[in-house]
Amino acid sequence: MKSLVLSALVAAALTVFASPAPAQTPADAGRAMFQQADVNNDGRLSRVEFDAAREGRFARADADRDGRLTMSEVRALRPDGGPAPQRRPSREQIQKLRAIDRNNDRAVDLNEFRALNGERFAGADRNRDGFVTRDEIADLARAFTLGG
Repeated sequence: MKSLVLSALVAAALTVFASPAPAQTPADAGRAMFQQADVNNDGRLSRVEFDAAREGRFARADADRDGRLTMSEVRALRPDGGPAPQRRPSREQIQKLRAIDRNNDRAVDLNEFRALNGERFAGADRNRDGFVTRDEIADLARAFTLGG
């Protein structure tokens, strides 16, 4: 039953995050992400909803559908939902990618991306109640990015 619920949440997240978002402020992006990720509409994100939504973002950013995010694809995970700038990655961006890229293949696979979920959830759940609420959405947009 638990895997059925998780599968449904992942499917919903993939559907929701498949459409491109217009450029917006990080706060607007956080509100939109929250609304889309809150599958059961209870006003808070459980860890399962959070993880499913992050995986949806991964799938959306994986432009070539190879199951890995390169630096150019990672930049598509910007919190404001806008397009990645057409410039070379910064030293900081490269360092963040290297820190996440455990197998040193210059890309982030889904398992490496998932490894960040706990840290990102904890960062968004400021009051440590086990849920991310609308009051905590300021940190949500950053939590859905890779390097955050």
